[in-house]
Amino acid sequence: MSSESAEQIQNRFLEELGGDCGFLTLFSLLNDVAFFVKNRDFQLVYANRFFYERLDLESDGDWLGKDDFQLFPEPLAAKFRKDDLTVVESGRPMDQLVELFLNRQGLPDWYVTNKLPVRGLSGAVIGVMGSVQRYKKTGGARVGDQKVEKVIELMHQSAADCGSMAKIATRMGMSHRQLDRRFKSATGLTPQQYLIRVRIEQACQKLRETEDDLSEIAYDLGFCDQSAFTAQFRKRMGLTPRKYRQQYGRRGR
Repeated sequence: MSSESAEQIQNRFLEELGGDCGFLTLFSLLNDVAFFVKNRDFQLVYANRFFYERLDLESDGDWLGKDDFQLFPEPLAAKFRKDDLTVVESGRPMDQLVELFLNRQGLPDWYVTNKLPVRGLSGAVIGVMGSVQRYKKTGGARVGDQKVEKVIELMHQSAADCGSMAKIATRMGMSHRQLDRRFKSATGLTPQQYLIRVRIEQACQKLRETEDDLSEIAYDLGFCDQSAFTAQFRKRMGLTPRKYRQQYGRRGR
């Protein structure tokens, strides 16, 4: 375990980065965009106010030197770590990752994440930086591919019974493989991964606004059973459907 203070961790990273780091000031001025930088140990060394206020943190001392497992539920932290590892080990960016997270009010919101490797003076990767912002799907998702946008619209309209991906691909005039490739290129997710997130989003609404049994919600939204629903919900939201209802449902308010 390192004995370095959070400030020492930050200073060491900035020394490796070298040059003028004044550009970080620019990111501190961004509104509605969360920006962060992590070192190779995936400890936060920079975050703008919008990033840490989303976590209900008040100052740099609340996040500096901490990693995702100290700030987020374990399932979310594990997902973030996996993506960070991919960026650091490959040296390539991961952009336009569409994800579903809970906002401060416990409502599911769609976000777009971009992650890029950070290189030091030697050219070696010394960390990862990224941005997170709301994914504006009002009036139809805009992902730069009209057929993918139509598939996304179909999923949001009828998540429980939109049919198999193979049938959807045929309906859009392409093969299943073409749909997978184009969808992932546009959103960072496969069609099935995106559909699960849509179902989770709709499950959140049912959990907040109804007293329906969990098994009924699972069935209505196209999950094979309650166990599968609970596993997917916890993986994406960081808590179980039952716990979510207790915190954000009618009785929990």
